[in-house]
Amino acid sequence: MASASEGTTLILRLRVLVAWAAFYFVRLCERLLPPSVLSLLLWPFAAAFDLLQVRQRQPLTNWPRFPESWRPKRWRFVLRQSLGLYHSQLFYMWPDRLSTPRWRSRCRLEGGADLIGSREGDRGAVLASLHFGPFEILPYWLRAYGIVASSVRTSPPDALKSLTNYQYALSPPADVPVFVMAEDLTPMPRFSHLRKILGPGRRLLVMIDPARGLQVDLPFEDRLFRMSTGAIRLAAMTGAELIPCLIAETATWKFVIQFGTPVPRQYLGNSPDMQACGAHLLGEFTKVVSLYPEQCKMRLLRAMWPLPAQGLPNPSVVDGAAVSHSPILEGNGANEGISRSEDLS
Repeated sequence: MASASEGTTLILRLRVLVAWAAFYFVRLCERLLPPSVLSLLLWPFAAAFDLLQVRQRQPLTNWPRFPESWRPKRWRFVLRQSLGLYHSQLFYMWPDRLSTPRWRSRCRLEGGADLIGSREGDRGAVLASLHFGPFEILPYWLRAYGIVASSVRTSPPDALKSLTNYQYALSPPADVPVFVMAEDLTPMPRFSHLRKILGPGRRLLVMIDPARGLQVDLPFEDRLFRMSTGAIRLAAMTGAELIPCLIAETATWKFVIQFGTPVPRQYLGNSPDMQACGAHLLGEFTKVVSLYPEQCKMRLLRAMWPLPAQGLPNPSVVDGAAVSHSPILEGNGANEGISRSEDLS
């Protein structure tokens, strides 16, 4: 038993050593190589990682979950899920460089111009998003544009915690964390804590398609979309704006961040209209997802269900059942950095 334990410890130490070495090597290459050469250099390693995850992602099994308006060509979806996901996320290794001209030219913002910057007295905003596109690097790109955003996530594995914490610290501004741990928000946090996170000029990025927490079912074509209500409840509690926000890769290492129309204030309040808020968010998301459906992640597809044969359930029953679930807010579950895992994203 002792020898087995020592062997496990040695393997963990080697894993950490390799992770740190790879991290610094990639950062050095980013400084020395043009983006096109760097992209080509890293593609085989990213593709190999994707291939290791294909069995877990089950693209052929999950492809029928698409509604008709979103459904991509089967071969495009399988190819993207097999070889093209991780390569678009590698920007997490140099978050401190994204604000430089050569990288900012590769990402553009559309809609929501008032979100750029943090003016004194600005109302906080909850950015509602999906497991779509390279969402793992969305908070880094927002911060590169001066949009002070933190994202909700679960804690990284202990073995690589020092590396991931160092990686997070590279993304400015240093006094605002890139990530807020879901464990710190559940169960219901104190209102003063929420006000600190969503104070003036602050933006909190929350995924609305986890299969946990308080949920509401929304009719969508021939599907039900099971939406987590954490983002809606946070915006209602703090008086923050609720704004749909997605990132998509338009070409190799070229991205667009799309801000949708904010949820109307009359839908929010002490008792928000979950159906109206959810329908508004889903309508805004459709405008982007329908253009790049092959970039849907498994978490998003698993939030879609065929309509029941007996018709839609009573919304009040759905909401009541959701309240019996655990917390009001679930993290995006994305393991960033070297420790990223598709099962958690």
